[in-house]
Amino acid sequence: MALPAASCLGVTMTNNGKEPGPDQLQDFERRLDKSLEGRRGKPAADTTEGSAASLAMRAVTELVVGLAVCMGLGWAADKYFGTAPWIMLAMMPLGLAAGVMNVIRLSNSKQAKEVFGEGKPPAPSVRDDDED
Repeated sequence: MALPAASCLGVTMTNNGKEPGPDQLQDFERRLDKSLEGRRGKPAADTTEGSAASLAMRAVTELVVGLAVCMGLGWAADKYFGTAPWIMLAMMPLGLAAGVMNVIRLSNSKQAKEVFGEGKPPAPSVRDDDED
């Protein structure tokens, strides 16, 4: 046995199977709007600032880690060969170069392009009247 369409929507038919009255439809519309509004929730916050900060923190971390790893390897080599601090000092520029290469790779990543807004139209220019 199939149910009438109105009963599936939560509107009960009255008046011996006739269409629901106008106040019942308004009540249904009010409840539907309330339900949809509750499901939508609040609009998502703009996370561009957080993304930019995380990208900057990642770039600094890439630089520091590249430098620290190469200096650590140089320090270990100095301990092994007894040449302290010369190998560590020679490894420092290599670590810095590795860190810079990682930052360049990061700047070309998809995440960086989203933060910097590449592919989006530029902001409109505004005439500055203060300099007149």
